[in-house]
Amino acid sequence: MNELMEQLAERYPQLSIRPAGDAEDAYLAAVTAGERTGSDLSHFIGSPEDWLRTVETPAGPVEMLFLRERADFVTFLRCIGYRCRPAEIPASVGAQTFFNLRNWQKIRAHEKEYLAGGGTDWDSELVRFDADKEKSRDTLILLSRGPYSAIPWRQTVWSGDEWLRISLDIRRFHECAHVVCRRCLPEQKLPLWDELTADLTGLRMATGHYDAKLAAAFLGVIKEGYAPGGRLTHYLADGEDADAAARELWQVIGQLAGRSEAWGADDTWGLLLALAREPLLQR
Repeated sequence: MNELMEQLAERYPQLSIRPAGDAEDAYLAAVTAGERTGSDLSHFIGSPEDWLRTVETPAGPVEMLFLRERADFVTFLRCIGYRCRPAEIPASVGAQTFFNLRNWQKIRAHEKEYLAGGGTDWDSELVRFDADKEKSRDTLILLSRGPYSAIPWRQTVWSGDEWLRISLDIRRFHECAHVVCRRCLPEQKLPLWDELTADLTGLRMATGHYDAKLAAAFLGVIKEGYAPGGRLTHYLADGEDADAAARELWQVIGQLAGRSEAWGADDTWGLLLALAREPLLQR
């Protein structure tokens, strides 16, 4: 039995739904009414290496979930991020942060407390409680195993095992960077800039410095334009010229390298927030 996934399905009942093209109704019942379709979680493989833990960030604690099997990462992402649809997940996607994720375990615990205290109008109380996102919702970072941005170890200075370890660290700090920016600067929403600065944070925290060459490779950025397979196209509008965007980013990554070099090596979070407050790229 996959005890960790069973624990998570109590919070997020949509995890009990096997992703499929006709799962929309079951998904809606799960997220809006907390209904589980059953106890079958066989669509998750599970691994002894899976873990769920709370980590500290400069903006407060956040929960982090690591799934060792790539198939489990994909299934979890489809259930939570794609409404239980069998969406294609690119190999370069290895982590995701979910904000405002409704936690039905918290809701049920509050219902029990409310009724025990003499409450008689749970429907109205549910609306009130659910609106308090600090109490009813979660922020959850999902991590997978594998080379960061699908970059093979031979394109790095590390061995295969070292690159897998470093890749996980980059992912951890990259996603924590998104949480820090979202909590500290909630009105600041520049997806492409957020990715650049989160990669900078991940690289500095995981390796001790910002490698501009690697940062460009993560996004598929070369001096001449876009190299297919990089993450850049995930953040562009439909029809936007990827080559033009890549040439722009090539210049910006060079600027980031200069800023990183001049900034204290032991204050990456300070650099992140400085860059978030004064973005070099307005998109």
